[in-house]
Amino acid sequence: MAKITASDYLARMAPFLRKLPAFLRSAGAKLWYGPGTSAHWPIQSNCNVFAGLAVLGTAPEFDALSCSMSRDEVIATSLALLRFALDSHITGGGCATDGKPWGHHWISVLGLERMAHGVDAIRPFLAPEDEDALRRVLLSESDWLLDHYPVEAGLDGYSGKNKPESNIWNGGVMLRCALDYPDAPRRAEYLEKAAEFFANGISHALDAVSEVDFGGKVLRLRHRGCNFGANFALDHHAYLNIGYMVICLSNLAMLHFQYKERGVEPPPFLYHHMRELWEVVKHFTFADGRLLRIGGDTRARYTYCQCYAIPAWLAAADLWNDADAVAFEKRWLETVRLETEHNGDGTYYSRRLAQMERESYYYYTRLESDPFLCLSYGAYWRRRFAVPDVVETREENPTFVWSDAFHGAEIVRAGASIRSFVWRGAQGPTGLCVPAACSNLAEWQGNLHGSLVSFNNPGARVVEHRERRFPGGFLTVGCCDWSERSPCGEGETPSIYARHWIGCAALPDGESMLILEYASVRQEVTLREIHGLGLKIPNDIFNGSSRIYRAGEMSLKLPSPDREEHIALPDGRVAVDGKLAVLRLYGGELSLVRRAIPAIRIEHAPTLHSLAVDEICLGFRAEPGRPRPGEVLLDCGAAVVCGDCCGELVKFDRDGLKRSVDYRAGNGVLYRFSVDFSDLGMTLDEE
Repeated sequence: MAKITASDYLARMAPFLRKLPAFLRSAGAKLWYGPGTSAHWPIQSNCNVFAGLAVLGTAPEFDALSCSMSRDEVIATSLALLRFALDSHITGGGCATDGKPWGHHWISVLGLERMAHGVDAIRPFLAPEDEDALRRVLLSESDWLLDHYPVEAGLDGYSGKNKPESNIWNGGVMLRCALDYPDAPRRAEYLEKAAEFFANGISHALDAVSEVDFGGKVLRLRHRGCNFGANFALDHHAYLNIGYMVICLSNLAMLHFQYKERGVEPPPFLYHHMRELWEVVKHFTFADGRLLRIGGDTRARYTYCQCYAIPAWLAAADLWNDADAVAFEKRWLETVRLETEHNGDGTYYSRRLAQMERESYYYYTRLESDPFLCLSYGAYWRRRFAVPDVVETREENPTFVWSDAFHGAEIVRAGASIRSFVWRGAQGPTGLCVPAACSNLAEWQGNLHGSLVSFNNPGARVVEHRERRFPGGFLTVGCCDWSERSPCGEGETPSIYARHWIGCAALPDGESMLILEYASVRQEVTLREIHGLGLKIPNDIFNGSSRIYRAGEMSLKLPSPDREEHIALPDGRVAVDGKLAVLRLYGGELSLVRRAIPAIRIEHAPTLHSLAVDEICLGFRAEPGRPRPGEVLLDCGAAVVCGDCCGELVKFDRDGLKRSVDYRAGNGVLYRFSVDFSDLGMTLDEE
């Protein structure tokens, strides 16, 4: 039974001091981290590093850490970063490096919320003027929220009203002000509006009729709308966003420990639906702590939201003695160690995100600040409180079956596999079929379906979909339109150029998925690449930057890709590390495609990349030219199986837009999967 201690966290923080000076800038007496501009992320990053340094510099174990800075230097740097943040606020009289102050914005208090434990850690070193400045900032932000910021909520991310996480952190700053400044002139107003914010944080349909007391008023009278679905699905940023479920929990965790630090009982509404949300999120987590983001992620892989799982785990352990949370915590610390030691320079991401570091100082310094901060939660809270610390043996893949009609989402966790498909994903539809013990095989960017890539920022938008669940599996079929988002020609407007149908069956054998696809041109377009299946195989630091592929008599041990490469896979089948297998069912040849730069991109900054992958494709064609309306681009099918070998194709039928495959799985059962793309019909029969 291994224990987790504050020292485990401190050991992951101390190396960052070696790189920190490269991210610090100064002018006169001012010192800041990152670009230091008034935009919210640079200010938050500065606050993140302040808090991390505050915890590290005040740690009783500091002298045993072999740090590259002295304790006095760490504390002095921490104080300087805090003072920069306070001085450059609207109330401080100064400005950020772009000549503007920051503050009074829907997200401006987030950095203040996330750094609060750092303030507690370094409080003995704060001068009276620091305390006064902090009070001015917090009360000013709370007053602005009272007078200028409405409380809204809504299920659909496209509505602009889906605000669970910001409602929580904005209500949180008001609770902190009421807690720490009982003489604040508007304290009663803070408590009242905080209740409004929290009622519309993890808000649920049942809240609309709830008579429970919620800060002096029944909940239904505070309810503005549902941010979460009935099963606690979240459409933040307009996709099934597991990461922001975690962000909501993380901010609640910060408040939980803040009250515990003060020895004060928090208002009961702080924990509104927290346990229910956690029970969903924990099942969207691999055994090693990596988030099981079945809807994907628009941002850099295994960075921002993944970091903020740490405070959520600590709260689950402290509140409910959750052994799974402690196991996630322990195992993720090992993953952090793996990547930081791989980097060798004290950073968290410098090798994997080297291209980002070169091209975006703004974004890269932001990402480096998050793990440093989040590790400091464990270092501080495990210093201050008796959070459960024993890692107990847990079930590696607890059975979990979940669906959500709004997102067209299905997941089946059982036995040794995890299989899912989501239509409303971060970068379009996305599927997953991986062994439960192999989180490093999971990737969601356009996974388990083909791509029809034009030269002008293409993207797939879902048109319609249907799902059906049955014991041990599910069926789903739907279609999406591919469009050019930013055409090059002057006066040219975005247009839909292709329709793409996808049918998927997670078989009741507990290990297989069948994927059938068809796509045709709607408007003449110049394409850069076409392929089916699109099974992404991460090949980066987390798997030792090496994969073994076996296809027929061929065996290849391939390092992380660093050049364009197209490798034909004989016999129409391939096994990956003996853990995942693919069988071509029909249409196009099976091949392995490797890219010169890491292929997993950031959605809103597609020139930035965050993870290297190989890609198993069907019918790969580079620069296919300019297809005309009606031309068929894809007509193919494949089986993906958790294990070292696939079953066999027994029969394939094609009739118009109907496709049917008879597939004998490894369990000996013959399954017939049929789809009719013309009306989204689907059936699965067993013989």
